[in-house]
Amino acid sequence: MNYQLSNIKIPIQEMTDDLLQYVSNKLHLKSDKISNFKILSKSIDARKSRQGELSFIYTIELNYPKNLTKIKSKWQISKIDEKTIDSLIYKVDKKTFHKPPIVVGFGPAGIFAALKLAQSGANPIVLERGQDVTTRKEDIDSFWKNGNIQANSNVQFGEGGAGSFSDGKLTTRVKDPLNREILQCFVDHGAPKEILYLHKPHVGTDILRNVIKNIRREIISLGGQVLFNACMTDIIVEEERIVGVEVNSRDHYETEHLILAIGHSARDTYELINKKKVNLEAKGFAIGLRIEHPQSLINKAQYGEHWQSPYLKAADYQLTYRDEQTGRGVYSFCMCPGGFVIASSSEVGGVVTNGMSYYSRGEENANSAIVVNISPSDFNHDPIEGIAFQRKHERLAFELGGKNYNAPIQLVGDFLEDKESIAIGDVKPTYTPGVTPTNVALALPHYVSSSIRHALPHFNQKLKGFSTYDAILTGVETRTSSPLRIVRDKTTRESLNIKGLYPIGEGAGYAGGIMSAALDGLKCAYHLIPIA
Repeated sequence: MNYQLSNIKIPIQEMTDDLLQYVSNKLHLKSDKISNFKILSKSIDARKSRQGELSFIYTIELNYPKNLTKIKSKWQISKIDEKTIDSLIYKVDKKTFHKPPIVVGFGPAGIFAALKLAQSGANPIVLERGQDVTTRKEDIDSFWKNGNIQANSNVQFGEGGAGSFSDGKLTTRVKDPLNREILQCFVDHGAPKEILYLHKPHVGTDILRNVIKNIRREIISLGGQVLFNACMTDIIVEEERIVGVEVNSRDHYETEHLILAIGHSARDTYELINKKKVNLEAKGFAIGLRIEHPQSLINKAQYGEHWQSPYLKAADYQLTYRDEQTGRGVYSFCMCPGGFVIASSSEVGGVVTNGMSYYSRGEENANSAIVVNISPSDFNHDPIEGIAFQRKHERLAFELGGKNYNAPIQLVGDFLEDKESIAIGDVKPTYTPGVTPTNVALALPHYVSSSIRHALPHFNQKLKGFSTYDAILTGVETRTSSPLRIVRDKTTRESLNIKGLYPIGEGAGYAGGIMSAALDGLKCAYHLIPIA
């Protein structure tokens, strides 16, 4: 019989590499009679770490020949209906399209839309303005080393989207059974199996790039096309219906289904669809700075006396604050344990920062964005003006950094005292091509820098040492999400005024992160194809 065992709480002092044996010992089972042992979830309870209490919480599945529900235990033990096992992934019927559907953009939303369409026999055509991930990495490395920016091959544009050069987080607040299908797809294409059960799964930029390559190969093997250096330069609309696209100002492709998965930085595409009178609306986003600490400081603050345990990985954090003086929310965003602050510019003359980690999360520093909410009222509710708002502060950062893509930085202590930094301290900044000590507040609106100043002491109360003097602030973080939303039907995801246009993912304003974008792309594809 199959059983689910929940709320298995293991104090760190009892932690073991042999979970099966631990379970059998606690329940007095014969370990050789246990089969189909599977971890369903794993998380850490560190709420009392300062008092020396830290535990791992597991949910597992196993098969055992005797009835386990009669065992007296603090754990929750229940039978599993065998009919429900492995039933979450939908099967699709084959569908023939009169003209191949076109997917613009090959980030998470575009990848999963294209993959599911290819699996249905639709032979999708993917148009990606950037390069394949291998060539893209070479271009990015050159930018980080020499400041040689490539307009269509950078951290924002290219195979895998911005997520390819990030921490590779696979967490999401969206509760949906299809999340399991997405995670399983990652595993099937090279990601570690642990992402299926970890509370906060991630794959790191190094693994994610290979996973994306493998998915692309499957799409092609199923009859799809993935075209790189293929920038959509026009949308052909007749009688308020999609009939085709122009690529690189010369090539034309006919289609009746255009899936727009452009990402949050395709500003020229936003301007194009605005000219085409596609319904747009302004939305809120956030801007701010990256903060860097020694990872050891974060580990100590989160794990207490157990921070050096071999069973603990690099600690993360999530912080929020409501500034009563400015009325704005301040929060940590895209936290990267054991990672780097990276140059993420996609336009000449602008400095943009982001965070990135490898799977190991083994680097010396932790970093996170500390950002402040921006509302449409801050840029007159004009969707396109939201882009101008972001661009203004990216260019200010470029000026402060020295006009060579160096980033402006400031010690937290100097920032709190509102004085210019002239040198770095014990914390070494990781941003390349280079950094320039200055006053980073000059690259931000006054209400943003003020809100961050008010938030940092509050964060220090939650995480001891967070506002240490030598921690590094790097400017600016502006690409937290799209500043606009491409208005669409809630169910079909089709544009309200252009038939055959399906805006999806972060660029459309309906997702935030790899998982939610992938989910949006998957659901769009499922709408277009029959489910068996």
